[in-house]
Amino acid sequence: MKNSLRLACTLLLLAGLCPADTIYLNDGTSITAKRVTRTASEVRYVAGGAEQTIPSSSVSRIEPGSGMGISIGTSSSGWIAPSRNSTPTRRLGEGSQKASNDALADSLASKSAKQNPGYPALGARIIGSSGVSNRALYDIESEGDSSQTVAAYLIASHYSYEHGDSEAAQRYLRRCLRLAPAQPAVLQWNAFLLMERGEYAAAVRQAKRAEQEDPKSVGALRVLGMAYYHSGRFDDAIATWKRAQKLEPAEFITAYLEKAKREQGVEGNFFESQSAHFMLRYEGSRTELGFAPELLSTLGRQYVALQNELGFSPGITITVIVYTGRKFSDATRAPDWAGGINDGKIRIPVRNLKSVTPELERVLRHEMAHSFIHAYVHGACPTWLQEGIAQMVEPDTSGALAGPLGRAFDQGRTVPLRYLEGSFLGLSSSQAELAYAESLAAVEYLRSAKGVYGLRRILDALNEGDEPEDALQRAVQLNYKELESGIAGYLLANAR
Repeated sequence: MKNSLRLACTLLLLAGLCPADTIYLNDGTSITAKRVTRTASEVRYVAGGAEQTIPSSSVSRIEPGSGMGISIGTSSSGWIAPSRNSTPTRRLGEGSQKASNDALADSLASKSAKQNPGYPALGARIIGSSGVSNRALYDIESEGDSSQTVAAYLIASHYSYEHGDSEAAQRYLRRCLRLAPAQPAVLQWNAFLLMERGEYAAAVRQAKRAEQEDPKSVGALRVLGMAYYHSGRFDDAIATWKRAQKLEPAEFITAYLEKAKREQGVEGNFFESQSAHFMLRYEGSRTELGFAPELLSTLGRQYVALQNELGFSPGITITVIVYTGRKFSDATRAPDWAGGINDGKIRIPVRNLKSVTPELERVLRHEMAHSFIHAYVHGACPTWLQEGIAQMVEPDTSGALAGPLGRAFDQGRTVPLRYLEGSFLGLSSSQAELAYAESLAAVEYLRSAKGVYGLRRILDALNEGDEPEDALQRAVQLNYKELESGIAGYLLANAR
């Protein structure tokens, strides 16, 4: 079925769907869900394929039949690009790199706090309504207590990372390293930030130093295991995480242990090649000798092209893993139609390819865009913008879909973009197809009306902590209603 006809059928199907209920909360947000029931104590509903419960006291009202059955949720890393020769439906992949990194960062911060009883008071001195007070840091340092000064700068670094300012996090950490270069808490946080930048070998060295200084440091073992894992050293990662779990179990480490064991069985004998920006891992026994250099060369060209198109680069080493046969699905558990997945590493099935094909280039560009954006905004990008940009750089266009999709926007038969900020996991196949089409159309319109730097300003605002609609308003002076109206006009003007 041609794309335009398929989408037109999708719109007709969606128009006939039984709409879901909308739960309006006291804080002004809302949840669109199915099978909503309310008692005096709780509201029970189904969203994202799972039954959930919230206190009845937090709900202001429930309106039946006002939603599209799409839950508002937290965005998940793990982006899948479909093959052109397969069903067009796309869905998010397993796991969340951001969630795991956040869990690790939180555990490191909490360990530091537990080891220093003065942390709460110190944090109150340096963190105010406008963020970190450099003046307060200077005052604390002038008091001459080096341990308190290190603790203050470490708090500032943790806070800056948590609020998306990696540059400030690294700047405050450098001060810690000058004052206490052998303190385990400082070393393991340095290892974490190095790992965030893709400098895994350096992260391993720093985490090992932290472990040597404190052999029972759970934080050091968790970071060391993560650095080993991202380096492809599965045996070392598994052994290190097992040691950490004996000291203090953590659910996110349990999940990564299972993931590492699964990947170890598939990737244990893979070869490696490295370039300035990429670590390429592949099964050398079944990959042509000329394929790896060709792939690295292609990745390098695409990196430069994407850097020029988006106006920024991730500043990290991107790991790309090439699988043959069924090893892709064995390692990732991705569906058969998936042409690639990005869960912090770009994973590509070559499926008997002997060279870089146009289809493979398209998948690589799509997944590399996710790596760029994730590194730039630290996971704070709404899914519709993330997926729209990734499709745009493939490059893909609305093309023949502009007419039916434009009319759907104009007639209010599309899914509101605010409902596409989070995961697409709860969507049916037809809803997911529409969500991806809307995402691409939104980015096309924004690029047309505001330029690539308009998109960049939105990402900047997101990185600074703005909510998605606030970021739109501040960066390009549009709210969601105005954006959707603009998309309708843009599509209809360009309909074939």
